[in-house]
Amino acid sequence: MKSKLYYNFLSLFIFLSVGFLSYGQELNAEVIVDASRLNTANLSVFKTLEKDLNNFINSKHWTRKVFGKEERIKCTFILSVVEYKDNNMKVELHVSASRPVYNSTYETLLFSVKDENVKFSYQEYQPLIYNEGQLDNNLTAVIAYYAYMILGYQFHSFKLNAGKPYFEKAKNIQSLASGQGWTEWDDRGKFFSRAKWVDQLLNPSNMSFAQAFYTYHRFGLDMMADQMSMGKANIVKAINYLNKLDRKRSDLIIKLFFDAKADEITGVLKEGPRASNLQKVKNILLELAPYYADKWKELP
Repeated sequence: MKSKLYYNFLSLFIFLSVGFLSYGQELNAEVIVDASRLNTANLSVFKTLEKDLNNFINSKHWTRKVFGKEERIKCTFILSVVEYKDNNMKVELHVSASRPVYNSTYETLLFSVKDENVKFSYQEYQPLIYNEGQLDNNLTAVIAYYAYMILGYQFHSFKLNAGKPYFEKAKNIQSLASGQGWTEWDDRGKFFSRAKWVDQLLNPSNMSFAQAFYTYHRFGLDMMADQMSMGKANIVKAINYLNKLDRKRSDLIIKLFFDAKADEITGVLKEGPRASNLQKVKNILLELAPYYADKWKELP
């Protein structure tokens, strides 16, 4: 008899592959506003912001898709407040998202990023409103950008290039924000920027990333429970897709991929039947992500 998890997963896959025109909340977000860096006893505004953001993210309809309660995407938004004066805040924002792996209780991290330059104005109890095509508030613009990036990665993991429409929505937000003179949206002088991230995901020359991401999840991780050798072979195939990328045009998306997956890849390739051409795979990993050399050296 098939497990309940199997049917939940199958339902999610069919939904993502076909899609419907009904509405439903898509994100299951935990929002934390951390003001511990500030020397202030007035924490009310931060608690209110935390509550309002949780409600804003989790109650908003971000797509025209149906998500069952158990299918909503788990994600976190951690806002570490660095500065606060006259209703103006500067925060470091950490966003991460995960999705379940077929026929298991395991959840795989899709991405985890730290955005160190988020600035916005917020007055306690002000309504949080986001209108597509017209940005009135940098805070809701940032949140909407990351919501669409989460959706893009989620859909990319279930169907080839299916996240593109959501990355395009994130790109539209970034373009509008840059056009309004919000300079932190287009800071190309740093390794990580919102503009650089979404541009690399949408760059046609980086199609191998979409192939890698889809293969890694649907034919790699999702097959591990029933066909470990095949799943492992497809994870190697995904790594080979990444190896086709132009490093200069894809350095950020490669880095974010391995930030999320380095421990996972190491664990998968170390356990069970040995992957073929493992030494070649190790050499590719050392070239793609030398910053995780200690991890790759653990491989047999």
